[in-house]
Amino acid sequence: MPRGIRNLQKGLVAPIAPSGATVIRPFAVSLAAGLALIAASGRGEGESFPVVHNEPITVRILGGKDGQPQGRLHLIFIAGYNWNDMREQLFREEALTDAHGQVRLSNQLANLPWLRVWVDKETLCQENPRIASYSVELMRRDGLSTPNRCGKATVEDRPGVFIVFVKSRGWLLLRSLHLNRLRFPPPLPRLPSSPGRQPLH
Repeated sequence: MPRGIRNLQKGLVAPIAPSGATVIRPFAVSLAAGLALIAASGRGEGESFPVVHNEPITVRILGGKDGQPQGRLHLIFIAGYNWNDMREQLFREEALTDAHGQVRLSNQLANLPWLRVWVDKETLCQENPRIASYSVELMRRDGLSTPNRCGKATVEDRPGVFIVFVKSRGWLLLRSLHLNRLRFPPPLPRLPSSPGRQPLH
């Protein structure tokens, strides 16, 4: 083959391989970048959008001294994502316990990270009850109980149950009767009148 023709063929063919490489290389890089972006978005999906839990969470109110259920109590729930939410009471609900001292959290509260429980007109057995907050995830996964400083009643934790101890109503009733006796002592019995002595009026 004449040298000119070979040179012409080299001039036509030689650029094809580098040109093809330059076309394929960006395509491969773009494909890898796209796959990496999809993988990254997949990993971040759970972080960007909270997971909705459908498992129920039950709050039980028990007497700290005897462990008896405290029915028909007015509960106040404060929930949120952080301390500011709790302070501002952005997520607040109220409910009454049933005859077994139980109430089920709403789906909204059950899917927030932190929960605080107040019992209206009752004294909680834990320390700092107005600011103590508890992990909803621990309630769901393992079960949780508040500290009991009112007595020796204990309950085994069960997943999906949050136990809150309060001063039993029976204890409060006895305390109230004792205070009333101190405040208003019973009247002294009247002495019987002796013969020949007129009773005092």
